[in-house]
Amino acid sequence: MKYVLLIIDGVSDEAIEALGYCTPLEKAVMPNIDYVAHNGHVGRIDTAFKGYPVESMVCIMGLLGYDARKYYPCGRASVEAIAQGIDIGKDDLAFRCNIITTDKEKKYINDFTANLISDSEAKKFISDIKLPRKDIEIYHGQSYRNILVVRNSEVKADDIKCYAPHMHIGEDINKLSISSNNNPEMAKMLNDFITSTYNLKNNEMLWLWSPSRKIAIPKFKDMTGLSGAVVCGMDFLRGIAIAADMDYEVIDGTNGYIDTDYSAKANCAIKYIENHDFILVHVNATDEEAHQHNYNGKIKAIENVDKLVLGPILKELKNKYKDEYRIAICGDHMTRCRDGKHVGEPVPFAIHGSKIHIKSNEGFNEKSVEKYTPIKSTDFISTFFNKNK
Repeated sequence: MKYVLLIIDGVSDEAIEALGYCTPLEKAVMPNIDYVAHNGHVGRIDTAFKGYPVESMVCIMGLLGYDARKYYPCGRASVEAIAQGIDIGKDDLAFRCNIITTDKEKKYINDFTANLISDSEAKKFISDIKLPRKDIEIYHGQSYRNILVVRNSEVKADDIKCYAPHMHIGEDINKLSISSNNNPEMAKMLNDFITSTYNLKNNEMLWLWSPSRKIAIPKFKDMTGLSGAVVCGMDFLRGIAIAADMDYEVIDGTNGYIDTDYSAKANCAIKYIENHDFILVHVNATDEEAHQHNYNGKIKAIENVDKLVLGPILKELKNKYKDEYRIAICGDHMTRCRDGKHVGEPVPFAIHGSKIHIKSNEGFNEKSVEKYTPIKSTDFISTFFNKNK
């Protein structure tokens, strides 16, 4: 049996007035997603964990069966670090490190991506940074995304409070300072460092958030009995794959944005299907478009996923594996175009394939599934693998 889980990041949304009070999922032309929904069954998944951030790593770990309350390493910086080949020791503290832009008076966050800064510009910005101590290291990742590591830190990840920049656009920066209950000296040093990176010419500066410790999770095969692979363009998912001992590769042209190489992801997934039981395919473009408040871009990203990712994968499964496959589609969390924020509302799912009884002829969108009682994300993987519906 072959299992494919397609996660469309941040795909669900609120009704938008400019779309006739429809959501992007309701407006998108998506025949392949509709096929899966109409020829299987739909429902809702509760992907949020109380007391934990509503973000992709928490939600996707749950969808893979890893309970965030047990396995989430307080943040995702350490996982992005291992994806980049950066060793994280048990006493090290890792931060996600965005390049952001502020207003001219440096009072609030204007854009958490520094206007989607290019890799070359980001590398130049990082190379000019003066680090405050020898035990602090900074590594460029993708575009605005970077990693900062404090080696042998006396402060633990869960004793540092930071603020996700995309959740606080337009808010007073002075109210978003890093804090620590047990080590205010460390917090002050980090805040002073952030301030020192400010570039008056472009209103750019670093922003530290998502402090985390080294991740430790069971191997996916030990937990499920299935060999797994991950197809993605994001470092945090490659890091999860490494930690879970799942196969992955860096796919040229995949970048997490609307111009990502969708076909390359489909081709990689089809290749992995041959020799693996379970494939996770993740597309981030929908989330990024919502963060930019671009509902038309979000619709376009959904249609790209439908045509260029799901279409070829579904064709391969139907032609080659007949009745020996299941495919599931879901979001990881809601990302609202209205304000660009993640929301912990339950997200739609659809499952189609072997021994999946057609539950309804309903669509894959927020309104179609709102009547169903949500299932917990940590239960979803066993439902997908084992239960007849």
